[in-house]
Amino acid sequence: MRQCEYFLVEYVPSALQNSRAPIGVILLEETGRLVRYGLTRDWRTLRCLDPSADSALLEALPAYFDELVGESASEPGGGREDLRRRLLTMAENDSGTVQISLPRGVETADPAQEFDRLFAQHVERRRAVPPPSEPRAGSRRWIQARLRESLERHDLWDRLNKNVSVEEFTAPGDSFRIDLCYRPNGVTKYLHALSLEQDWNQAKVLSYTFWRIRQRVPATLTAVVTDANPTQPAAQSCRQILAESQIALQPLAGLDGFLEGVRADMQHP
Repeated sequence: MRQCEYFLVEYVPSALQNSRAPIGVILLEETGRLVRYGLTRDWRTLRCLDPSADSALLEALPAYFDELVGESASEPGGGREDLRRRLLTMAENDSGTVQISLPRGVETADPAQEFDRLFAQHVERRRAVPPPSEPRAGSRRWIQARLRESLERHDLWDRLNKNVSVEEFTAPGDSFRIDLCYRPNGVTKYLHALSLEQDWNQAKVLSYTFWRIRQRVPATLTAVVTDANPTQPAAQSCRQILAESQIALQPLAGLDGFLEGVRADMQHP
């Protein structure tokens, strides 16, 4: 029996919704050697999930993953560690419409046959959109859900821009997206859900992204967070990264008052 691990390629129509659809599988051996990878050619499930899915993006995905694997294979050592490292980085920075899941282990006597089984289980046979899973309390998805509920309660949800692209400030093709923004008085104000305990890597990406934005346009950014235990090292580190980047923190506990301020801002477009 051989130890392997696989990554799912998932389509996520909105960072503020729980729905996602597996559209591909990447299988690696324990050594990091690529066994096989593949994407669906049947977009029916995805169209049910997101009728407005970007056709150009979907058509470009096979070439993108061909290039990702090809670049990794050109690295010294056949790209074994390089491909796995890139996939892990993509999984940790879970933003954008197409996301990579964290790896899952599997034991098999025939890796090539195992790929066929995994692809059939996760991709080919998922004709119906599965019910969304309940996000873990305190996670980024959980905070996003609470943020959306509050925005809808204040009649602000439909007035904000969502899944805001940042590639014009960083680099072409950057898939990172900020959850929400609006623009009163010529200043772009961004909102982004973040778990102080779990999203240390995303805090770094957010910090860099906001630095690049502020070089170009007047902007503020507020990270919506839970009331994290301030003694936790991860939360302390995350707070420091955000503070050094002039990113404000807004705990969920005081979100209603904060959103009243947003409403007042939007009185002056």
